Amino acid sequence: MEEITIKLPDGFKVIIDEINDPIYIEAIKAVAKKKLREKEKRLTELQKQMKRFEKKYQLEYEAFSKQASDSFGGHEDWMDWTYLRETHQKMSHAINKLNLLLCK
Repeated sequence: MEEITIKLPDGFKVIIDEINDPIYIEAIKAVAKKKLREKEKRLTELQKQMKRFEKKYQLEYEAFSKQASDSFGGHEDWMDWTYLRETHQKMSHAINKLNLLLCK
């Protein structure tokens, strides 16, 4: 785990001291759980969209990228599929962080 130091105005000390109160910890966990559900739902949507491209071209992304046609449609699909993969990777990374926060 990484430790950071943040300088805050004096008025924040009272708030920070209260964060160790269980109610604040539970509130943070509740928000993290909600975000986790949202991101997992989005991840599922991304996976479905990527599967459509695999079905359409009967190829996995790497193979399609190597032989993507120079046609506008092929190039446009390659760009869309690339975006989906990159977003999927970012979403997976965010989910992993939330799972760590929630001690899963």
